[in-house]
Amino acid sequence: MATTTLESERIRANEIIALLRANLTIRNEDFASVLIARESGDSFRVLVVTVLSQSCTDIAALRAYRNLDKSIGVSVQELAQADVRRIQSAIRVAGLHRQKARALKQMALLVSERYVGNLDAALDGPLEEARGRLQELPKIGSKTADVLLSVWGRPTISVDTHVDRISKRLGLTPHEAKYEEVRSGLMSLFREEDYRSIPLLFMAHGRRFCKSVRPLCPICPVGGLCPYRRKTRRLRRSASV
Repeated sequence: MATTTLESERIRANEIIALLRANLTIRNEDFASVLIARESGDSFRVLVVTVLSQSCTDIAALRAYRNLDKSIGVSVQELAQADVRRIQSAIRVAGLHRQKARALKQMALLVSERYVGNLDAALDGPLEEARGRLQELPKIGSKTADVLLSVWGRPTISVDTHVDRISKRLGLTPHEAKYEEVRSGLMSLFREEDYRSIPLLFMAHGRRFCKSVRPLCPICPVGGLCPYRRKTRRLRRSASV
């Protein structure tokens, strides 16, 4: 029986993941949400550091999180009661500190009101309903919701700029695809048990090899499976003529 196009793409996708696993080192400390989940086992703390990581590096987000934990605390009750100016001061290193401080305060108040201070209640039940509940909180969009749910063991894939760029360069998703199409496309190609590691591997690959500007195609571990590498070769040859 002939192999279908989807089956062929799944085979290629899993070959890509095997190569990335063989050539990249995933360290918890490089991913703020993963590290805090391992340290605390607390879904609200993971959500806080994920919000802090928006539009900044994981290193800066972790510094802001540590500052916040030391000066105020990162529990629902502590942030709900804190003066927003103190939150701003603690998280300044993460950038956008005024917007993030307001969001963290409002988020804590809503979790306290709706879930009696226990965010775990929002993560239960059907996946799409849990995603919807999380996105009702301030500063929580699809990506932030998927980061938390994925770290919490729910079967979803979060799509940041690295995941978006790399999935399109590798031809795993259409170039014009938006967030939900990229997410669902990747989820259709990979095994559910791999969902949690896909963003970590793609982010590590984007930082090390598949950079936004001047990707390191000649030494890329998945270059043999990548149409973007062939495209850049043609562009370089055309430029040299």
